[in-house]
Amino acid sequence: MPAEYDPGDHFRRVVEAFMLLGETTVGFSTKELADRLAVDQRSAQRYIGFLRDEVGVEFEKRGHRYLIGEGVKLPPMQLDVHQATTVLVALRLLQQMRTDNDPALVTTLARLGQTLRVPIVRRYLAGLMATVERRPAAKERRQVEGTVVEGFAKGRPVEVEYTDGKGKTTTRVLRPYFLEPRAEARTIYVFAHDSASKEVRPFRLDRIERARLLGETFTVPDSFDIDALVAGSWGIWQGAGEDEVVLRFSSEVAPRVRATPWHQSAQQTDLPGGGVELRLRVVSAVEMRPWVLGWGSLVEVVAPPSLREHVAESMRAGAEMYALP
Repeated sequence: MPAEYDPGDHFRRVVEAFMLLGETTVGFSTKELADRLAVDQRSAQRYIGFLRDEVGVEFEKRGHRYLIGEGVKLPPMQLDVHQATTVLVALRLLQQMRTDNDPALVTTLARLGQTLRVPIVRRYLAGLMATVERRPAAKERRQVEGTVVEGFAKGRPVEVEYTDGKGKTTTRVLRPYFLEPRAEARTIYVFAHDSASKEVRPFRLDRIERARLLGETFTVPDSFDIDALVAGSWGIWQGAGEDEVVLRFSSEVAPRVRATPWHQSAQQTDLPGGGVELRLRVVSAVEMRPWVLGWGSLVEVVAPPSLREHVAESMRAGAEMYALP
């Protein structure tokens, strides 16, 4: 016996079709639209026909692809040039963290591009969107991260399989409190209450292998403050310890060091010869190792001894690797 016709479901599908066709620069074929809506191809054709004939939506047709015409747009968003540029920069950072076609990012870029009144920002948003759409799809990755985002937005725990930096995989339940982007790592961390440790900890989204939304709900405690939580770290590390780090930069890079706000505890002192000393306190100097090594011979680690020894050993090994015969 065929399923009973549900007009509410039909309306929802038509709205979804309208949104999808308005959020692409390359368009969808009726088969692609059907796949995105989880319906058959004839249904997708009917939705396009309904929007065109009954609603009066104007379509552009490029070969076998459809997209919403330029005349069918959302009302303009009231952002001034400074606000619009801030949005552009933030989305550019997110785009750099992605290597695949992220539908949520595409639709965000599309809606903002349709509504912002700043022409130069709209131009670059369109460019970002075209770049993202050309990337390969990663449906499993997007499903995993989408589940975590849904848990965060709806206050629902997520059961995950997580692989840590040492390659160990565990199953645990996370209650997502916040999503923290880290530009230096080109990734996003989810700060979540962890069922295994019973603590709020950061987890890299790209190390979550599987995610399943659970039925219960939770509320983020009023005492949770992401800025206070990461204030003492160089990045996202937490802990009760504190390391005093002293770095001496050469005159070659001193202007850049002076001009950059590295850490809230940082203090700078000019050195003879044009160099600069940077002194700061962090939860753990271990987290700073890759960053310090990136400066090569342009920085000398004075303290702590553990960081100085690590950098010295790494540079010795590097010198041996590149030694001429």
